[in-house]
This record gives sequence, structure tokens and C-alpha cells, in this order.
Amino acid sequence: MRLLNKYYADFIKYLGEENKEEAFRCAMQILKETGVVKLYEEILAPGLNSVIDEFGADSKELIWREHVRSGIIKTIVENSYSFVLDEREKIGIKHNENIIVLCPKFEEHEIGARMAADFFTIAGFKTTHIGANTPEDTLSLAVEKLQPKYISISVTNYYNLIEAKRAIDKLRQKDNYSGKIILGGHAFSSDPQVYKRIGGDYLLSNFNEILKFSKEVNL
Repeated sequence: MRLLNKYYADFIKYLGEENKEEAFRCAMQILKETGVVKLYEEILAPGLNSVIDEFGADSKELIWREHVRSGIIKTIVENSYSFVLDEREKIGIKHNENIIVLCPKFEEHEIGARMAADFFTIAGFKTTHIGANTPEDTLSLAVEKLQPKYISISVTNYYNLIEAKRAIDKLRQKDNYSGKIILGGHAFSSDPQVYKRIGGDYLLSNFNEILKFSKEVNL
């Protein structure tokens, strides 16, 4: 834990300096020593969220700082995929079902969804990450093509919960989707039960919950 704290301090320093190269090197070292889950949950996610604490009082500066920081972290996540596959093999769970991971319309914060997609992959699911700002009709086409048993919707901004609900309503009422809807993201932190009110079947907030879910549906 002490070593991880040291790494986090170094990583935050490099992020604050917009030093992509050193932040990347630091993250890759953490990845090799601790694995994907600790890197994502204890380094990258807090590192990304810290930008609000640092610059939240200045909305103009916050925007460009957040974009730069997001770009650095996205590069790190994309370069972690071989480790994701290795960790999937170590866990040894394999599902035949597909899961689609996405953000609803107007939700531009996709890094949480991207990390969740990797967590689902490690937990043994066949995962398709669609990305940010997914219109309802686009989601319907993807569901028709891929026939997923599960759909995971990540919502960061609380105000985008209404778009998540609209997407779920369309899936259920117009597309006759009978699979399970999994929800996650910062938007549910203040009221975890809201996932039920907008039509979700599960709320999964971290890797341990995803792994537990994977083991339960694999029985």
C-alpha cells in the first residue's frame, strides 16, 4: 500500500504537469507490479477525478485540464489491453454471452465505461465497447446486430440519467429487449437506488462487484 501511495503521488504530479510521457511510464510500471484492477481503481480513476478538486472553481480552466488529463489516461487504458487478456486467463471464467458497454446520449465521459469494459473482459464476458454519447437508435442497431444478453450503461453526469432512462425504455418497449440492463458510474453515487427507478436490473460499481456477478451468472 505504501508503494502504491508513492506511485499515486508521482502519477498525480505528472498529470498536474500535463507530462504525458512520464505519466505513461509511471502507469506502466504500476501496471506491471500491481495489475489492471489496482491501476484503474486506485490510480487512474482517482487521478482523473482529482481534476475537479484542483480546478473546479474555474470552469474555463477545468475544461481544458480535464480534456488533457482524460487524453493521457485514455492512452494508458488503451495500452493496458494485453494485461487485461492475461488477467482474464488467470481468472479462468468464460462466458458465451455478449455484453455491450456504452454511455447514453449526451454523456461524453467515457473513460469509466472503457474501464468497465475491461473489467467485464477480465471477468470472462465477450465485451463490445461502443463509447460515449450513444443515441438510442444507434444502440438499437447494435443490439439487433450483436444480440447481447447484457447491456452496461455508464453515466457520469447526474443530468444524463434521464437519457439512460429513455434508452432503457426504448429497448424494453419498442425493441422488445429481454436481456439484463447493468448500470454504473458516478451519477449513481448519491442515490444508488435510482438505477431501479430508471429501469436497470443491476448496479455494479467496481471490479469486485463485476466479478461476483460473473461468477453468479456462470453457475
